[in-house]
Amino acid sequence: DQLCDECAGARCGGKFAPFFCANVTCLQYYCEACWTSIHARSGREYHKPLVKEGADRPRTLPFRW
Repeated sequence: DQLCDECAGARCGGKFAPFFCANVTCLQYYCEACWTSIHARSGREYHKPLVKEGADRPRTLPFRW
């Protein structure tokens, strides 16, 4: 779990940052507010966020016999 690298949790109430930008010009974790403001800038609008799936959400796991 990682806080936003831009605001250190100040803009999202201290919640963990769900977005990671893997583009070489960023390489940072972002909260939703910071992702929106940073990636609205020219040249970054095409960056795609990697979203961490919450560990508390149920998910199916592949099973092989």
